[in-house]
Amino acid sequence: MGFLMLLIPMLVFVITIPLARNLRVGLKKVYLFLGGFIVFAGSGTSLYFAMFGGDQGGISAYFFQIAVLSAYVILSLVILVIAFFTPSHTKENSADT
Repeated sequence: MGFLMLLIPMLVFVITIPLARNLRVGLKKVYLFLGGFIVFAGSGTSLYFAMFGGDQGGISAYFFQIAVLSAYVILSLVILVIAFFTPSHTKENSADT
């Protein structure tokens, strides 16, 4: 179960990379950079805690990975809300000029 907690955020991030191209350029860069950093660095840190921390390291790895999952979900929700509520420039608006 702990191994799945380490792999699932990375798998979800890799799967959502093609979907991120529908975001605006700035939001896409933020999502790819921050999301990738949170998922890969956070899971790597959790793995380090689990491998080299003994019993207490395993417990801290579990709680740290829950924090990683929470941070990734919050980042994803914030990006989606910003993308939904900010106006996008469409070709229809620029055709009027």
